[in-house]
Amino acid sequence: MRKIILVLTLSLSLAGCATIKNIETAISLGTASVANPVTPTRLNQMESAFTLVFAGLNAWKKSCVQGLIPPACKTQINGVQVYTRQIPPYLAQLRTFVKTNDQVNATVVFNNLADLIGTVKSQAAAGGVNIGS
Repeated sequence: MRKIILVLTLSLSLAGCATIKNIETAISLGTASVANPVTPTRLNQMESAFTLVFAGLNAWKKSCVQGLIPPACKTQINGVQVYTRQIPPYLAQLRTFVKTNDQVNATVVFNNLADLIGTVKSQAAAGGVNIGS
C-alpha cells in the first residue's frame, strides 16, 4: 500500500510540474476587452485551460474515491463542482458569440469564465490540491 501511495505521489508531482506550466500558459490569457477581443485563438486557449483544469480535478476525485486522501475531500470536491458545473453552458455561449463575432457578449462571457477558473483553482487550493500556480 505504501508503494502505491509513493508511486502515485511521485507520478502526480512529476506530471504536475509539466501540467502546471501548461495551465500557467493557458490561464495567462488575461481578461478580454475592446482592445483585447476574444478571437478563435483565445477561445481555443480557454478551452485548453479548461481541459487541464478538469484533468487536475478528475485526478483529485479519483484519489478521493480510492481513499488515498482524507475523507473530507468529498465535501471539498462537492464545493468545487458548484463552480465547474457552470462552465459548460458558458463555454457553449462563448463559442456562439465568437462564431458570430459578437464581441460585447463574448467579452462578458470570457471574463466570467476566467473568474470561474480562478474560483475553481482557489477552492481546490483550499482543499489542498494545486491545479495551477
